[in-house]
Order: sequence, then C-alpha cells, then structure tokens
Amino acid sequence: MEVGALLDTISGWIASHPGWAGWLVFLIALGESLAIVGLFVPGAVLMFAVGALVGGGLLELWTVLAWAAAGAVVGDGISYWLGRHYHDRLRHIWPFRRYPALFERGERFFLRHGGKSVLFGRFVGPVRPIIPLVAGMMDMPAGRFFLVNLLSALLWAPAYILPGVVFSSSLSMATEVAGRMAVLLLVLFTLLLATLWMARTLFRLLQPRANPVIGGILLWSRRHPLVGDLAEALLDQAHPEARGLAILAALLFVWVTVSALLVGAVLGSQQLENLNLLVHNSLQQLRTPWADHIMVLSTWFGDGYPLLFILLAAAGWLWWRGDRLAPFHLLLAAACAELTVLLLKWLTAVERPVVLYQGVNAYSFPSGHTAMSTVVYGMLAIVMAGALPVARRWWVYGMALLLAVLVGFSRLYLGVHWLSDVLGGFALGGAWAALFGIAYRRHLPAPRAGFSAGSFGQVLAGVLLVVALWGVLRAEQDMQRYAPVRVVQQLEADAWWQDSWQELPAYRQDLRSLHDHPMPVQWAGDPELLRGLLEEKGWRSPPPFDFASVLQLLNPQIDIGALPLLPQVNDGRHEALRMVRTAAEGGRLLVLRLWPTDLVLQPGGYPLWYGNVSRMRFSRVAGLFTVARTTGDFGAALDSFLEDVGRSGGIDYREVVRPGVAPRAGWDGRVILLRPAAPAPPAAPPGAAAGR
Repeated sequence: MEVGALLDTISGWIASHPGWAGWLVFLIALGESLAIVGLFVPGAVLMFAVGALVGGGLLELWTVLAWAAAGAVVGDGISYWLGRHYHDRLRHIWPFRRYPALFERGERFFLRHGGKSVLFGRFVGPVRPIIPLVAGMMDMPAGRFFLVNLLSALLWAPAYILPGVVFSSSLSMATEVAGRMAVLLLVLFTLLLATLWMARTLFRLLQPRANPVIGGILLWSRRHPLVGDLAEALLDQAHPEARGLAILAALLFVWVTVSALLVGAVLGSQQLENLNLLVHNSLQQLRTPWADHIMVLSTWFGDGYPLLFILLAAAGWLWWRGDRLAPFHLLLAAACAELTVLLLKWLTAVERPVVLYQGVNAYSFPSGHTAMSTVVYGMLAIVMAGALPVARRWWVYGMALLLAVLVGFSRLYLGVHWLSDVLGGFALGGAWAALFGIAYRRHLPAPRAGFSAGSFGQVLAGVLLVVALWGVLRAEQDMQRYAPVRVVQQLEADAWWQDSWQELPAYRQDLRSLHDHPMPVQWAGDPELLRGLLEEKGWRSPPPFDFASVLQLLNPQIDIGALPLLPQVNDGRHEALRMVRTAAEGGRLLVLRLWPTDLVLQPGGYPLWYGNVSRMRFSRVAGLFTVARTTGDFGAALDSFLEDVGRSGGIDYREVVRPGVAPRAGWDGRVILLRPAAPAPPAAPPGAAAGR
C-alpha cells in the first residue's frame, strides 16, 4: 500500500472512530510504561506518530495529551503495584527472571536518586520500564509515588507528542516554502551530528594511546641520531623546540611541494572530476534565499579578516595573562598554513567553479577558508582543552570541528569550491594544527599560572559574537558577492505571445519530484503596473513576513487577510510580487505569486514574469497557532483571477493550453498570458475627414 493511501485509511478511520483514537493513545502510553512490556513497545516512535496526526489536524492536542498522560500513570501504577505486592519474588517469576541485569541497573538508579528516580526514569530509556517496579519493591510510600508518577506523566506526554506536532507542521510549511530547503537542513543536520560523533569517537580512540605512542617515538628516535633531535624538539618537554619546529616546518613545505605534483595528477582524473561535478550540481539545486543567508554568514567565519581578528584577540588575551607559549604557536601555525595554501594554489592552478578572486586566490585547490578555519579553531581548542578535565575535552574539539565543517560545507553550497578543494583544506589545516598542537602540549608548563579555560572560553565566545554581528552588518554585500550567476536572454515579444511561452517551466521549480504547484500565469511588463491594476479590483499586498507579523499567527481572532504568508521558492528565488484577495468562500485567500524568468522581451526590453494563482486555507494547529496551506484547486483559483483580469481595462490576456500536461493538482493545463493593454488611438476631432 502506498504511503498516501495508508494515510488516507488512517485519517478515515480516525474521523469515523474519534473515541477509539483516544483509547489507542491510552494503550500505547500504558504499554510503553508497563514493566518489561515497555522494552518491546516503540513508545517514542508511536507517540511521535500521534503528534504528527495532531499536527495534521486529525486529532485534538489537549485530548491526546490527557489520554497519553492517563495511560502513562496507569502503566507505571500497575508496575508499582506488582513490585509492592510480590517484592523479591518477582525475580523468580516469568518473564521477570529473564532480566536480572535490568533489575540490578534499576536498583542502582533508584538508590542513587531515591524518589526522584520515578521522575527521571520516565525519560531514561534503559531503566524506564523497570523503575516503578523497583520503587514498589523498595516500599516507596504510595502517596509519594503517585504524586511523582502524575507529575512525570504530565511532563512526559508533551515531551513525546509535541515533537511530532512540530515536525508535521514544519513539514507542511517546508513543502509550502521550499522542499529543497528542508532537504538541505536535513543534510546539514546529519553532517553536523556525524561530525560530533566522529570527534567523540576519535578522541576516545586516540586520547589513551597518545602518551604511549609519544614515548615509543622518543625511545626509537634516541637510537637514530638523524631524527632524534627533531623528535625531541617536538615531543620532549625538556628540549628547546624552536630549531626543531623550524626544520619540521621546512620539511613539511618540501613535502607539500612534492605532494602538489601528485595532487595535480589526481585532480585531473575523470572519476574525481565527476564526483566534484555531482556534489556541486546537487548543492546548487538546493539553493534558496534563506539558506543563502545562513551559508553566507557561515562562510564569514572562515574569511581572512574575521580569522585574523580572532587570532589577534586570543593571542593578545593569552599574552596579557602571561602566556608566551600559546600566542607563538597560534600565530606561527596560522602563518605556515596560509603560506602553504598559497603555495598549493600556485602549484596546482585548479580553476574555481566561478570567478570570484584575483591573483593566486583565483585558483581553487585547496580551500583557504576551510584550511585556515581548521587550523585556527583547532589550535584554539588545543589551547583550551589542556586546562579541562580529560572527559570534557572532546566537547571543545567537537565545537572546533563543527565550525570548520560548517565553513567547508558553506563553500560547497555557495558554489565557490569543489569537494576536493574542501577535503584538501581539511587535510592541510589538520596537519598544521596537529604539528603545532603536539609541540605546544608537550612543552606546556603544568599548571599554567593565570590561565582559566572558563575565562578563555568567555573571551572566545565574545569574539565570535562580535564576528557574527560583523557578518550580519555586511550580509547584503556578501549576498551579492555569492549570488548565483544568472544569464539574461532575449526573446521576441511576438514569439512569446504565440508559441514561445511554452519554454517556461510548467511547475514551480523546487525539488524535481514535487510537481504540486503549476505555473499558469505569465506577465510581460513592470510588476508594479500589474500591482496597481489589481489593487483597483480589491487585491492587496499581504503583511511582510517579519517578527511582528509572525506573532499574529498566535492570535485566534485575527482576520485571515492580516496574516503573513511565507514566501515560496522557485528556482532558488522568492517571489517578486505577492498579492492576496479574500475568496468568496469563507476562510480562504486568493494568492497571486510571480517570479522573474531571466528573459527580456524585445522590442521594448520588458522583463517576463511567471507564477500562479492559488487558494490558501488557514487552520489552527493544536489550538496554538495558525498555519496556511495551499489547496489543490488551482483551476478554480485561476478562474477567479480571470474574472478580475477581464474587468480590468489595462490588461490584455490570452488563454492557451499547455500540450502534454496530464491534469493534476487541480490544473487542466491552461496558461494565461498577460501584458499591458495598448493605449487606444486618439479619437478624431468632430467633423474631421475619415481619411483619403
């Protein structure tokens, strides 16, 4: 059965049996809370699905929360009664005797937290279905247990159901605005989550093995005079490091030069080129205006001026606190990384996807933003982590890696680097951070006088906040800098009016698989002229989508005409013209949206626009806020729009039918071509001759 058909079946069953839906929620919550049974009931998943039904308007929020809380209270109550009645005999009764380790874990948890364990245990997966049982076995007073049981259930129900409500509402809104942005956010979230997991895994793998490895290297190097001095300079705490670091840095430069020749050959391979193109084109298909703002701000954290500001601020604070070692390593690592980036760019001379810079920086490999953010944030993490307990250090490394990955991903999204450039930047920045980081940590005095990880973290947080505000202030300038390149083409006006209108896409260009919004309106001319003509027929511009207007979504009494509308994305751009009119049916709005086409009609140089007319209905989600959804009757909305156009004296229109379009989404393939009406010829003066 298809997903759509399954959802229709569920929706129909719930509509026909609303009472049974409540009992179903009750049974799910009871089973999820029941001793041992809860191990096999996917309560979190089922409650999330219930929340999604609430977000879709199929169930009422407060009723569902009441049923879920009641089921949770009863489930924990039954478990408590079993423990209170049977005590230690439960350990020998099937099926409880099959889980002795679970009993031991639950007892340790209860002894550690006491009565609060009933509250905490509700949200801790491994002990959730056993804690009420243990509470009964430990003779926790019934009154105290049921008080905590009720409180935990009242917290548990919204905690498990509201995420589904938010997800369902967000999914419908994402489809309205841009499916591609939803996909991008999902990809980015997954990437950042994987980054944190990798940071934690690598730290736990390498941290206990670092000192033995370093000791082994020192022992081996002392038997080999040619490398012994270099190894001791880098790794031996008692050895001066300046000469050894200088030699190692020179060797690394030589290694980079030799490697660059090999990299040049690899970059010329067809397989890598195909992968670069695949990633580049895929991310360019996901571009949206809101995501552009996020990625432009992200890439700013890897730009030269912000990184220099961060470096100087951190080095200055460390120097002021009497630390001479850390500023030396910070600045030298950044300088060596920058010189290596420039050397590699000059040696490989790989062309960028777009022309953006001049000189050596016009070349692409490696990504300077990625390499420099990796080495700078990595070195700052190394400096801070040395003053933290070992168990907490991976968080610092994880945050630094998150910043570097976010910068690297932004370079791919904005289309200014290839995947191989970003990977090369990570490798290069990581190599320099590792070299200087090891040297710094091995020569670090312990304890460091006057250094506090908390104070240093506050300084860095303040500096990053200043960088973020700096990036926001210059956002518009950078948005133009990284704007997608678009080519304006010329088209004969008569050819467009006759046949060339078919060259425009039939559907809104979001995700390729989403053909739910047809584009049956085309306008040749100034959109402000069309705005003025439609305002005479009762159309108006909706409120801007800003913070003040968004708050109106919480007002249940507001008129739908005063509600803001989310902008929609077509071909990576928001609509340039958006107008609304109250529909004849109550609770509906007619909405006209027009986007630019990068086509100019000749003669006259008139820009060509295209879009659609839709109906939007408004509904309350869980009684909390209002959401707008596009209905599927595009044909009826187009008929209403045509009535207004026909009554306007300033618009010429032609109704055509797009061939080869199967009727779907309430659209029969009709397209309306619009252009300003030609002015009427002046009337002949009275008595004038008719002409010769």
